[in-house]
Amino acid sequence: MKITAVKGIPLGCACSPIGDALSTSAARQALLIKIETDTELMGIGEAFTFGAPLAVMKHIVEMQLAPMLTGQDPAHIEKLWNTMYWRTIAHGRRGLVMGAISGVDIALWDLLGKMSHMPVYKLLGACCHKVPTYASGGFYAPDKGIDGLRAELEGYMKQGYKDAKIKIGRNLERPGSPLRYMANQAWSVTEEEDIKRMETAREILGRGRMVSDANASWDSCTALRMGKELDRLKVCWLEEPLPFEDLEGLQRISRELPHIQIAGCETQQGLKNFETMVKMDAVDILQPDIGWAGGFTECRKIGAMGEAAGRKISLHCFGSAVLFGASLHLAASMANTEMMESEENPIP
Repeated sequence: MKITAVKGIPLGCACSPIGDALSTSAARQALLIKIETDTELMGIGEAFTFGAPLAVMKHIVEMQLAPMLTGQDPAHIEKLWNTMYWRTIAHGRRGLVMGAISGVDIALWDLLGKMSHMPVYKLLGACCHKVPTYASGGFYAPDKGIDGLRAELEGYMKQGYKDAKIKIGRNLERPGSPLRYMANQAWSVTEEEDIKRMETAREILGRGRMVSDANASWDSCTALRMGKELDRLKVCWLEEPLPFEDLEGLQRISRELPHIQIAGCETQQGLKNFETMVKMDAVDILQPDIGWAGGFTECRKIGAMGEAAGRKISLHCFGSAVLFGASLHLAASMANTEMMESEENPIP
């Protein structure tokens, strides 16, 4: 079998506006990647974009990566991953290029599963056939307020969820808040209101686990100041409290907030970068995105590295059904999967 074509398929749709600590979104998008062969079999993957122009990633896939893959045996996934990585080393390694490589890799594993007549999680060495998930929501939105958050979380509990994540940190008035640089500064709340939002979540979740996600909008002083409230409300994970490169700051709050696990980072990419975070004790829970951090090939190595270092892994997952399916298979193949993100925002 030979690869005959690698194509990018951009998808987009409008949605009700939502916001996290920094960003707002009134549309959802995905770049699917289709690998065709000289047989009837094909593979589908997804490159996560973090809002980047889909046309850019489509060009990277079709103009740069596709020529490296055309005519190759799609079963040689490790070789093809390294080919894409090393031939783009000067301008790749991170960012959109690694995101594109990730999506291609997912499509290759999808294709291998079809060739082998096996689900991918079994090809990887299945650990389980069910994966714990948490409801990922709690975004800011127009006129939502505490009552809207309450209704949302109660809905998750009725669906059967026991654990949930909410957003915090959209505080324009906080000194040094990076929200002031964002295009949309609406729906900002005070830190006191964020505390009320977490109190509401704790009330509804009861003994369930609560994750609070600051989307890298805090500095270490803010995190330590808010730490007492996070501890009081039994927040089990604090996700991405600081800018992604502030490893010393993450190390500090991990040390000084011993009862709260630090999770990250969805925007991080590659085994070596996650390994550095682990060696510095900057994170307790590893949170790569399979469509961004390197696909199945690299993310399973990130998981194995984390397991060797005594770290749990919880995959970030915020995309189409393709990304969710790939994440589910990877999570089911790793012994150190804690629980997986299950996004509850509408996404057609």
